[in-house]
This record gives sequence, C-alpha cells and structure tokens, in this order.
Amino acid sequence: MKEFLVAAATAVSLGLAGTAQAEEVLRGVAALPANNVITQSFLEYVEMVNEAGEGIVRIEVIGGPEAIPSTQQDTALRNGVVDIQGGPAGYYAGTAPESEALTGATVTAAEARENGAFDLLRGVWRDRLGAELLAWNGNGTQYYIYLRDMPEFDADGNVVLTDKKLRSAGTYRDWFDALGAENVMMSQSEVFSALERGVVDGFGWITFASDIGVNRLLKARVGPAVWQGSPVIMMNGNRYDALPEDAKEVLQDAALALEAKIAEQMPARVAQEEERLKADGIALVEPDPEAAARYKDLAYSVVWDKLEADLPDYAAQIRPLLHPDQ
Repeated sequence: MKEFLVAAATAVSLGLAGTAQAEEVLRGVAALPANNVITQSFLEYVEMVNEAGEGIVRIEVIGGPEAIPSTQQDTALRNGVVDIQGGPAGYYAGTAPESEALTGATVTAAEARENGAFDLLRGVWRDRLGAELLAWNGNGTQYYIYLRDMPEFDADGNVVLTDKKLRSAGTYRDWFDALGAENVMMSQSEVFSALERGVVDGFGWITFASDIGVNRLLKARVGPAVWQGSPVIMMNGNRYDALPEDAKEVLQDAALALEAKIAEQMPARVAQEEERLKADGIALVEPDPEAAARYKDLAYSVVWDKLEADLPDYAAQIRPLLHPDQ
C-alpha cells in the first residue's frame, strides 16, 4: 500500500509539472552591428525582458545583419524565421511607407502613446508587416550632416551643400536632393573607407556619429538637429498573439521601461557625444537662427510633403499627432 501511495504521489507530481507553463523562447535579430547605438538599445530591451520574464519568456538573439541582411529582416519576421526584430524602420519603408512618419515626429514616445499616434502606427505594422509594434526606441535621437571639410555659407546664411557627395540611404535621399547635394548610396560599413578615399564629402547620420569610428576623418557637424530616429522593436504578430498574457505583459512593460529610460538619459548622452566630437576637433556648426529655421523647415517638409502626396488620409490623421508644431 505504501508503495502504491508513493507511486501515485509521484504520478500526480509529474502531471502537475507537465501542466506548468513552459518558458516561451523568442528568436531575435538586430538590423545593425552590435557596436551600433541602435542595436545596443535593442539588446538592452532583450536584457530587460530576460530578467523580468525569467521562466515566462526569453529572447535569444541570433545575430545582426551578418545573420540575416538588414533589408530582408522584415520578410524573415513576417515568415516566422525570427520572432522579434530591432532596427530602423527605414529598411522596410518600401513595404510600410507610413513608417516614415516617425522620422518627421517632434513628440516623445510617451506623447505618441498618449495621443493615439502609437496605436495608429501599431495598426500599420499589423496591416503592412503582420507585426506587433512593441517599442519606438529611436525617439529622441536626431540627425545631422557630417563633413570632411568646413562648410560654406551663402549670402543669406544658408549652408551650401550643392554638388557635395554625401553618403546616403533611403531616409536621406529626398532631403539631400532638396539641399542640392549628390546622393551616394552605400551601407554604413562602407562610410569609413569612402571618407578616407574621398569618394564622399560627408554623410547623414544620427546624433552618435562617434560610435561608427569616423571622427578623425571629419571637420564639421552641420546642424541644427532635425527629425527623430525611426528604430523600433517589432514582433511577428501571430507569434505575439499566441503568447500567454503574462509573457505579453513582460514584453510590453519592458518596452515602456526602455522608452522611459531613453528619454531620461538622452540629454546627458547628447551632451557627452558633443564633448567627444569637440575633443576630436570636430566643429559643431549651425547657421544663424533664420537660416537654421529654413534648414529645419526644409527637412520636415520633405518628409511630410511626401507622405501627404502618397498617403493623404493617413498623413492627415497622424501629422497633427506626431508633428503638432507645424
């Protein structure tokens, strides 16, 4: 009888163990190399999820563009090859052109969530990419033009970029055209050698140019800052929907925590970067206030004019939410 009771207790114990929720394991990929500030932000999100979600949900990062090319990661996510991805939305703007509204935003991630813009964007990600939009982790990062030589200014105080060859990508193409510069399309990994050999005169990049190791080849950063970074973290929609509620809660809570941390730390990080640039002999150049205002207006107009021409109904909805100071 004693042996029967022991056997029965063991069976019950095994049965209960079998009904316990198994930890969900998500395969993640980053759009940019590990040393890039955008990827570091994504990896910070991964750490937050893995710490808070122990026993519930875990993200295993399989690599970056060396594992899956950046421009193919949205397809890999949609097809379930990977579950979660972090990187600039510009890489798949051809599939989700509405995502370019993030670039033209002047609000914070928290404000976008509060005023309904984030929900509109979440719908776009579902419709266009079959993905759940989790976080906007590019918020607060802005864009500049970096040059090998000091810039010139015309009689009206405008920076002269006519015929300057600038390393470009989809995000910058229309803006550089409007400035009269020549777009030279190439990947980030080619920027150093292109500058060194004089193939380009400069490039467009986010606030943290020091992270890509080109400072010794630069003379100037041209401001004022424009736009905001479009990096986001997204997940395969079907995989997300199939998760238990506690796993979803971990992912969403980590997204909010990451956005809040970025907002809190950004001013100090920008100041630190500017000190680093100046220490490396790079001049932080801006035109006078009137010319600076024209420069900013042009940058934002390029984004919003295109969206209003291509997606008028969507632009009418989201522009007042993401760019209210128009």
